[in-house]
Amino acid sequence: MIDNNTVAVILCAGKGSRMSSNYPKVLNKISGKPMLAYIMDAHRDAGIKKTIIVCSYENISLIQSYMEKYENVDFVIQEQQNGTAEALKTAINRTSFKNLSKIFVLLGDSPLITSVDIWNLSDISDGCSILIGAFKTNDPFGYGRVIRDTKLNVLEIVEEVEATNNQRMINLCFSGIMVFTSEKALSLLEYIDNNNKKGEYYLTDVIKLSNDNNLNVRDHILDYDNVRGVNTTKQLIAVEIIMNKKIMQKFIDDGVNISLPNTSHIHPDTVFGRNVTIEPNVHIGEGVIIGNDVTVKSFSYIEGAKIENNVVVGPFARIRPETILSDNTRVGNFVEIKNSVISKGAKINHLSYIGDSSIGDNTNIGAGTITCNFDGIQKYKTKIGKNTFIGSNSSLIAPIEIDDNSYIASGSVINKNVPSNSLAISRAKQENKIGWVRKIKKENN
Repeated sequence: MIDNNTVAVILCAGKGSRMSSNYPKVLNKISGKPMLAYIMDAHRDAGIKKTIIVCSYENISLIQSYMEKYENVDFVIQEQQNGTAEALKTAINRTSFKNLSKIFVLLGDSPLITSVDIWNLSDISDGCSILIGAFKTNDPFGYGRVIRDTKLNVLEIVEEVEATNNQRMINLCFSGIMVFTSEKALSLLEYIDNNNKKGEYYLTDVIKLSNDNNLNVRDHILDYDNVRGVNTTKQLIAVEIIMNKKIMQKFIDDGVNISLPNTSHIHPDTVFGRNVTIEPNVHIGEGVIIGNDVTVKSFSYIEGAKIENNVVVGPFARIRPETILSDNTRVGNFVEIKNSVISKGAKINHLSYIGDSSIGDNTNIGAGTITCNFDGIQKYKTKIGKNTFIGSNSSLIAPIEIDDNSYIASGSVINKNVPSNSLAISRAKQENKIGWVRKIKKENN
């Protein structure tokens, strides 16, 4: 059972030096979302409303900035990164949360844990002092081994570096997840020493101490793919592949038609309406809302945009942040749109750049149209009215307004406002020099 006095302690003080990243390890992104955010969402969805995040001096500011949207979070600093037992002691001693019934210990670099896993762990932990999350793998290298007796009772957890050759053959491993339900078990943290090869205070030592004090310790087997940790870039990629598969399956289960889901990436917080089709090789980033009856064609890239109903995007389209594609709009191949509102029924079918603009209802933007919104110092707006036709290969130099029902002749460079019901032409007069080619060739022979 998860009650209001249950807390999740997430250990995030590690430096993650093997990641070769300027960010704290737990903020490395998977499918566009920091690893830590997945863990936050998992335990909050399971019903745990209180969180303690153990940080270091170096990473606390960045972690706090990423966690602003979550309530009831205590951030504590582990001054010396000398072991997981010290991290948990720091969390318990410095938090404002009191009278806790259960304490979940989670790892900030294990983002695949699910809300169902956490709920099950809580349910199973009733009646024991400590419950550990374990898993089986054919490649246990680097993980602590769970030592059982012949009756499958958990005796201890032995870290990889401390294990004997026989113990290293064991394929039952510790996931890093613990559930404490007993104050007595927590008090044993004080008796953990650092007399080991790493000189660290291992949280895993609390298992043997608990058994020595006749406390009930159990394990629960979890799916390995749900507890994989990330310590290297290679592991980050492996976890992202698994996470992307889970994200895609969730959207498919919700009714999104995703062709060849292993070829696309969709941010997990994307909002989809009904009858949406995503063709292969599509990237949908953070902050995207997609309405009903929308088709996103292959090789399109969308981020921070709102796409309303009955819209077709792509192929090979890029829709950038702060863009709204209104009902019945069409955005075709090799079109880039940024910070613009494309109103109902408007069409931008190919080879155009539209930036910092508003496009009116039923306006047609011809191929090769460019809104010239930047003068090297400042950006300016382009406003195009309703039922307007912009001829191919036109350059619209902002700030500029083109009123309703107007036409822009192909190949024009427009730098003045265009009144409604007007035709604007701005291009050099064509001149044909008859016989010029023959003459120039003679001169060069």
